[in-house]
Parts: sequence; structure tokens; C-alpha cells
Amino acid sequence: MKTILITCGETSGDHHASRLVRELKEAEPSCRVLALGGDNLAAAGAEILFPLEKFAFMGFSEIITALPRVLALERSLKRLLGRGRVDLFIPVDYPGMNLRLSRYAGKRKVPVLYFISPQVWAWGRWRLRRMKAHIDLMAVILPFEERIYQQAGIPVFFAGHPLLDEVEEPARPKQAPGREDAFTVMLFPGSRRQEVDRLLPPLLAAASLIRREFPRCRFQIGLAPLIGEEELSIPADLAGAVEFTREGIAGLKSASLVLAASGTVTLQTALSGTPAVVVYRTSPFTYALGKNLVKIPWIAMPNVLAEKSLLPELIQNQVVPSRIAAEAVALLSDPPRYALVSGELLALRRRLDNPGGLNRLARTALKMAAGEKPESSRGEEGGGDRGA
Repeated sequence: MKTILITCGETSGDHHASRLVRELKEAEPSCRVLALGGDNLAAAGAEILFPLEKFAFMGFSEIITALPRVLALERSLKRLLGRGRVDLFIPVDYPGMNLRLSRYAGKRKVPVLYFISPQVWAWGRWRLRRMKAHIDLMAVILPFEERIYQQAGIPVFFAGHPLLDEVEEPARPKQAPGREDAFTVMLFPGSRRQEVDRLLPPLLAAASLIRREFPRCRFQIGLAPLIGEEELSIPADLAGAVEFTREGIAGLKSASLVLAASGTVTLQTALSGTPAVVVYRTSPFTYALGKNLVKIPWIAMPNVLAEKSLLPELIQNQVVPSRIAAEAVALLSDPPRYALVSGELLALRRRLDNPGGLNRLARTALKMAAGEKPESSRGEEGGGDRGA
């Protein structure tokens, strides 16, 4: 029986990795999957040795505060990798700790299949040289990442984006609602407690302003697994107009607009063809450090893929109710622009697709666990380089 260790540092990684684990279990039911992860990985059949809710932090300053716990976790994972009982290590995104664990695994002769690339295209390309020494296969989910790793001489596999199978594609672009129509705006304040505390109050205040322009508008707040609705306060003027949901992706089908924290949800929103306003606010220290490192002009993945400002982005001090509401009302009040944005968002689906990619990746993982060398991307499968 082969043993695979998976490490996720955040909710989105847990979500994506759970689909890979299901493919692994379907291909080889006897394989054992150990994990740093959450409910999604557990439901897929992984044994959660280290619960994600104890270790999910956001930003540099927050991680510094929690450093003793992070270091203790890392030591525990290294002990597990060093015992000789792990046949394959699959780190998922979360580059700080996962890259260190990858180096350690490489030194212990444990093969490494890195699932979901660190964002080297945004910052830190210098890391590629180090990654080449200890990563046996990089599995990417964004098409332009494939070329980056090919050029660096790192075996790479384009798996296609997991969200394509989860977000239903509408038959046609969405149309803007009328000023007197009843419609839904979804709010996604983030998956971590720190994000929700920073972003939900201005999002709710913006919702109140939007409702002045669209009086029949209602709001749904998409909550991540670690956030309890009893902890959140809803303004009195929105009483009866707000509801909570744990099924955020499903709600996108009927939503007319999304107000979202930058992250995986912005791509989920894009794949549903729903126009959105993207917000990002972190601690001043984290932002100042990140601003000096990041070398691309956008934070929202739909904008990165489109290579233009398709969705409005509000960052740090711009995250105020009046600005959020103004961007939202501008989108909703301009039917031609709204329909054009929806159509361009849907066009991104074609760039992210690689049918059957996750199944092939799972079979490759099992071969690696058995000691076989990995095949690089779609070169052996009949694919080609999609480029940027």
C-alpha cells in the first residue's frame, strides 16, 4: 500500500486537492493519503493528521505572530517525511512552508509532485533555480505557467483548472438587471477570519448604498467553512435583505453581481460569467512588503488571465463603501458594458481547459509513488504549449 502526504495551507488548496485525492482513490483505492488539510480533503478520503483550521493564516505579519505554531507544524511534517514511510509528497500551493518541505523531502529521496504552482510569474522567479533541484514534477492549473517551467527545465504537467468542473457554464453571457428588477448580489469577504474582519463591514456598508439605487436588490454572503454566521453583524437597514450561504458556487448561477475578496472566488465568479468588483485589504506591513515583491499590475486572477482590467480592483485605502458601491452601480447601470464583461469572463474558460487532466495527474502521482519517473505535461500525451 502506497502512502502519499499532502499539505495544504489554506481553504482553496484544501478544496482543489480534494478533487485530486478523489481521483487517486478511484484509481487506487488502497493508497493511503495523509494530510495537513480541512473538511474537503477529509470528505475525499484523506486522513487529516494536522487540521487546517489550526494553521490558516493570512499575510506576512499574521504568520509572524503565529510563528511558533508554524515552526512546530513544519517540524512535525519533516519528521513524518523523514521516517521513510511516505512514498510521495504532494505540497499544494502555499509556497513558504511547502517549498521548504519540498527541499527536505528531496534530501530524503521522497519524490515531490507540487500541485498548484507558487506564483513565480508574479514575484520571485529566482526561486525557479532552487525548485529545479528538488521538485520532480510541477502540476500547474494556469496555462501560461506551463511555459515558465519548461523554460526553467522543470518537468511540468498542465492539469487544467479544477474549477471548470465545479462552476456551471451558462448558455450565454449574463444581462444587466433593470433598476426596478429583483436580483441578487453575492458578497464573498474571504476564507480567513482576518479577511472577514477587514472586508465584511465595508462590503455591507456598500450593499446599503447599492440598495438605494436598486431597491429590490438582495444580498447573499458566502461563508467559508471556518466562519460562523453567528459571529457576524448585519446593519439594521439591511435586515431582511441579507442571507448567508455555504453553497457560494451554486449561488453564482443566479447572481447578477459579486463583491469579492481577491482569491479563488474571483475565478469562480469569472467562470460563471458574473461581473464583479474585487477588493483586497491586508495589514499595512504585509501590503508594503508585497507591493515591493509583486511585479504584475493586477491582483484578481480574471484580470491576470485577460491581461487587462476586466474587473474593477480596489486595494487597501480604496476599500471604502462609497468606492465599492460606485463601481458596482456603474457596472449594473451600463447594460452594454455589463454584457461585454460577462462574455469576456466566459471566454476565459477555454484557456483553462484540459479535459481529463486531473485523472491523468492522479495516475502519474501513483506511478511516482511506485518509483517511476514522471512524464512532463502533455508532451507525452499529445498536447502542446499554450503559451501566455
